[in-house]
Amino acid sequence: MAKVTPIQTNFTGGEISPRLLGRVDLTKYTSSMQRCENFICFPHGGVTKRSGTRYVAEVKDSSKRTRLIPFVYSTVQAYILEFGDGYIRFYRNNGQLQNAAGTAPYEIISPYAEADLDAISFTQSADVLYLVHPDYAPRTLSRTGPTNWTLSSYNYIDGPFDATNTTSTTMAPSAVSGTVTITASSTTGINDNLGFLSTDVGRHIRIKYGGNWGSAKIITVTSDRTVTASTFTDFNFGGTASSTLWRLGSWSNTTGWPTTTTFYQERLFFANTVTKPNTVWGSVSGDFVVFSPTNREAEVLDDSGLTFTLATDQVNAIRWMYGAKQLQLGTSDGPFIMSSGSDNLALTPTNVTVARETTDGTAATKPVGAAKATLFIDRNKVKLRELAYTIDSDGYTTPDLTLIAEHITTGNLKEMTYTKAPDSLVWCLLETGEIRCLTYEREQDVVAWHRHIIGGTDTHVKAVASIPSQDETVEELWMIVQRTIDGTSKQYVEYLEKAFDQAKGDTPSDAFFVDSGLTYSGSAVTAIAGLDHLEGQTVKVLVNGATHPDRVVTLGEITLDRPGTTVHVGLGYKARLVTLDPEVQTDTGPSQGKTRRVERVTFRVVDTYNLSVGTDANNIEPLYFRTPSIPMGTIELYTGDKRVLLPHTPNRQFELYVDHDQPQPCTILAIMYALIVSER
Repeated sequence: MAKVTPIQTNFTGGEISPRLLGRVDLTKYTSSMQRCENFICFPHGGVTKRSGTRYVAEVKDSSKRTRLIPFVYSTVQAYILEFGDGYIRFYRNNGQLQNAAGTAPYEIISPYAEADLDAISFTQSADVLYLVHPDYAPRTLSRTGPTNWTLSSYNYIDGPFDATNTTSTTMAPSAVSGTVTITASSTTGINDNLGFLSTDVGRHIRIKYGGNWGSAKIITVTSDRTVTASTFTDFNFGGTASSTLWRLGSWSNTTGWPTTTTFYQERLFFANTVTKPNTVWGSVSGDFVVFSPTNREAEVLDDSGLTFTLATDQVNAIRWMYGAKQLQLGTSDGPFIMSSGSDNLALTPTNVTVARETTDGTAATKPVGAAKATLFIDRNKVKLRELAYTIDSDGYTTPDLTLIAEHITTGNLKEMTYTKAPDSLVWCLLETGEIRCLTYEREQDVVAWHRHIIGGTDTHVKAVASIPSQDETVEELWMIVQRTIDGTSKQYVEYLEKAFDQAKGDTPSDAFFVDSGLTYSGSAVTAIAGLDHLEGQTVKVLVNGATHPDRVVTLGEITLDRPGTTVHVGLGYKARLVTLDPEVQTDTGPSQGKTRRVERVTFRVVDTYNLSVGTDANNIEPLYFRTPSIPMGTIELYTGDKRVLLPHTPNRQFELYVDHDQPQPCTILAIMYALIVSER
């Protein structure tokens, strides 16, 4: 027999796949877990119980799909937008904005129906959010004040255009400017020879006379050969005679609308219509509404609008774009990089260079930028990949960030968001309504997955987004949570409270570890009202930092056994950590497969109140941290080492279950074992 004392010094490997339970040779084995539920992996090494979610408001209609979109003008002017069936509502500073009278939520009308919400893509510049959808002309959402928002059609000018006509069909305007009638000599070359269609209203048209181009926007379609159009200011036609040199706009209800958009090098880019899924259009440099491919004199300038179609052996639909050092294009058959070909030159219409980096196709889900990489969901929606430049390959690679935790995304990835402070976390929403999170610090080789189960009955997270907090100290994860409340399905807007940290001045009474929770703060009371959103629910209660017996919310209220000045009330949830079978080397080789007896386990913790520990899921016993020196009625969180003797029957396999289900903080830095290993 050999006595060994292994230690797990960190948990930066996160939760790993059951397929790897025999891979004790992996470097990450010693820093990983079988399960990491409602614990967040610190990049420093430890794990901490996630904070609770704070209730803000119920969505307008809990029976319908809703979506969250962030709007960040600055760190002190950040909003969460609730997009629903034909409306938008607004959240700021952890609350819902109300109308001027303060009688109802402030909202504006939106053209997007419930079925349209998932296909909305967006990008932002200052106080303007640009919205695209394959079935709608682009929109702009502008903010001039907290409750002064305007959703308008995106009034773009002079393009973008399809190729110049090569048929004998001519176009002739009735005048050079203003509202004009444009007559075509034939339907040949127009909409696959069908001529003008009613869906061409709003489409642009360009006609060249001599050496000059003029352009207009179609207002009405009179016949398959005749339209009425309005010329753009400064783009008058050069004459009224018939001309074979004309171009029709690329976007319309006939040809489709862009499905993705982003900014890159002072240009606004759009891509992917139903008829041109692999084409990119960029605005004039420095002007986000003009797409002129040339000046009036037909000269292609460096700042002219640009159009580029990916030339590959198959049509690669551009599913997203991301403006980084180069313009990244996520397509169904892999990511492409668009640039000028030189870090010292700006992208222009005449120096476009595009190269496919890998063949790992992407999903139609907005990526996130983290550090120097872009993280995206792959085409099959089961892997999260990292698009990053490497010197070794002199190009971009797309390694699989779920390689050692392929089980973590069972249920398919739906959307994601990124919070970079205080720790770098990528929050992923599954189509099943579950949340997975990745602690991502690539420079420190930290790629750690953990799962999060939100408290409640029949709970499903429907949407996620993130914005900076009001005090700029953290970035907040916001979500729409669906759960059954008093027999009825409800959808609530909630956000994850910041992590508890006594070193930063937090006290036990600040600990917020309940979901869909609210806080009372004021003079001492024994009744807490305003809990209508939790009607009929059994709730956890924390009174002045101390755990209180559970209560059932009745008529929106609970009664306390003792008065409190700071009271947190909400739904309970459990954090669970399940270790891997520890591996140590003995004089006769590995300890795997040998009979082992656990004498004791020691936990190194910070700011922690109690634990529950066991060697299987059905035999977990509480480990109390209170000492005789702590007066009754007060709370002191424990920092240090806590030893526990386990009633463990010798076995060839050992795993440790560590639970924490009280509304209190818990941070585990290391786990130390004392094992007796038999040679049998």
